[in-house]
Amino acid sequence: MLPRPMLQTTPFHVRTSALVRAQTWRRWSGYQMASGYDPHPDREYAAVRSAAAPFDVSPLHKYLIAGRDAGRLLDRLITRDVTKLKVGQVYYTPWCDAAGKVVDDGALSRLAEATYRLTSADSSLRWLQMNAVGMG
Repeated sequence: MLPRPMLQTTPFHVRTSALVRAQTWRRWSGYQMASGYDPHPDREYAAVRSAAAPFDVSPLHKYLIAGRDAGRLLDRLITRDVTKLKVGQVYYTPWCDAAGKVVDDGALSRLAEATYRLTSADSSLRWLQMNAVGMG
């Protein structure tokens, strides 16, 4: 059996690790990440819904999608109307296959007129490339 590679920590780990009162850690894309900060999940849930809670997104996959067909590609994939997303805005959105099955979800940021950043928990590179065939 091969040894598991050593887990990385994110740039925020030093500041946030002291906040993990629940001491619930997990592996996420090769990083040591908190599963929760509060020992009582209902309090953390209430904070997320009514105020704010920490969440380190460093391990997310980040894709820069740019070019003349960037908006066309994204409009094909996500369930939100990309044409309504203004520069500087962010959508939270799922993306689906041709049958409407959710592939993943994440945040889509419009950085410039034809430049976007998409984040996802799992790698979506192959799926994005398959859907971009023939586009610029």
